[in-house]
Amino acid sequence: MKQPSFSAAVFVAIASLFFFSGQLTRPGTLSQQRQPVQTQQRQPVQQRQVQPPKATPSPAKPAMSAALPETGMPSLFWLPEDIKFQEGASRTIPLLGDPKSEGLYVSRTMIPKGTQTIPHSHPDSRAVTVLSGVCYYGRGEVFDDSGLIPMPPGSFFTEPAGIPHFIWAKDGDVILQTTAIGPSGTTIIPDKKPRPEQGRP
Repeated sequence: MKQPSFSAAVFVAIASLFFFSGQLTRPGTLSQQRQPVQTQQRQPVQQRQVQPPKATPSPAKPAMSAALPETGMPSLFWLPEDIKFQEGASRTIPLLGDPKSEGLYVSRTMIPKGTQTIPHSHPDSRAVTVLSGVCYYGRGEVFDDSGLIPMPPGSFFTEPAGIPHFIWAKDGDVILQTTAIGPSGTTIIPDKKPRPEQGRP
């Protein structure tokens, strides 16, 4: 059998190269350039409007009443001109409740200028606010002005139950407001050094 010549083999190789190169460059073949994929922008999802729950109508309440049904707290309105103290002596006016009965009470006490209270104690624990004047406050069974604490207006202090204490309205009239849980009372502790114009709040 006659072997193909070298020139014939070269011709076949070149022809094959031209044939396949043409196939690879035709439209729709693997060499076709890919078009960029256009992504569709998602539209924002419409937000759902949540309706708030309907409020249950509450029963009407009077603007003013003798007592609030929920707490039993009386509805009171005190104006400064309504709170009048007796002149010349310490005087306490109950603003809310009764100090002699069980339950919450609020009272206001005026201590005239120069008054030194006799050491005393109370069976109930009290919270006291200085409304006006400078309250010189001390604790102990004997009045001792060296241990007094000056409490200017706006000061706040407590009086634990059964703790003897005393007050001196040294510079002027003093007005105190006391809040506590009754029943209350006062136990006098005799002073070994009696002083003039002594009183008790």
